[in-house]
Amino acid sequence: MQNHWRKFKKDKYYLLKYFSLSFIIFSAILLIQLNFINIEAYKNIQLTWHGLLFLPFGLILGVQIPVLIHNCVHGNLRPPFLNMIAGEIAGVYVLLGMAAFEINHRMHHVHSDSKLDPHNPHKRSFIPFFFANNFGGTKPVLSKFLEYHGDSQMNRALFHLIIFMHFIGVPMRLAFWIMLLGPNLFITAFIPSYLFHMFVFAHINYVTHETMENGEVKIYNLDSNLYYKFVNFFGSGVYFHKNHHINPNHYNPRMGASKSWLVR
Repeated sequence: MQNHWRKFKKDKYYLLKYFSLSFIIFSAILLIQLNFINIEAYKNIQLTWHGLLFLPFGLILGVQIPVLIHNCVHGNLRPPFLNMIAGEIAGVYVLLGMAAFEINHRMHHVHSDSKLDPHNPHKRSFIPFFFANNFGGTKPVLSKFLEYHGDSQMNRALFHLIIFMHFIGVPMRLAFWIMLLGPNLFITAFIPSYLFHMFVFAHINYVTHETMENGEVKIYNLDSNLYYKFVNFFGSGVYFHKNHHINPNHYNPRMGASKSWLVR
């Protein structure tokens, strides 16, 4: 789980180079896509019920693809080189590069339920936490960036440039999906799928962590109702969050160590 993290610690320009390369790659992809799409279809969007047939599949992908990038960050695919390839492909769906996902998740494990945890739910209601979980997280990373590379005006400006390059990749990835799927499938399948992904992973971090009055932190495994069972079945046991924190190197924390040749 430390490939991008190590580079982030050693090279203050690493994330800028990473997101700049991503910008160049997606610019080229979008230019290629523009040569193959029918612009008229986007001027007069006509939604049909046929796109709804893909909705159940989209909801399943909305759980399983983020599970994939999460496990790639932990190096849980075999052979090891698959983690980088599959993680970056999954990152196109979650609208982030793998580096951003890895650094945020690394900090969640190392600094769980503290001010340096990008997913700390303590003393937050769910709606504010939902937006912080999905769109925030830069403040703790800035703290680590300045800790490793020095707190200077130049480094703060550099970090803000990195964040700009990071977030500019989100609309580029959205444009990729719009042109790949077409307006009908994008609206009826991708958007519900992505919103489900946003809800599930905010909810996991919200309900499985609890800070008690005495400061003790409890982490839970949840499988007590149909919703949890559905997501655990299609999401490789993702609500078994206590198990995951105990051993993050199990692809499915509900099942434990795998005997598969593909996953740990």
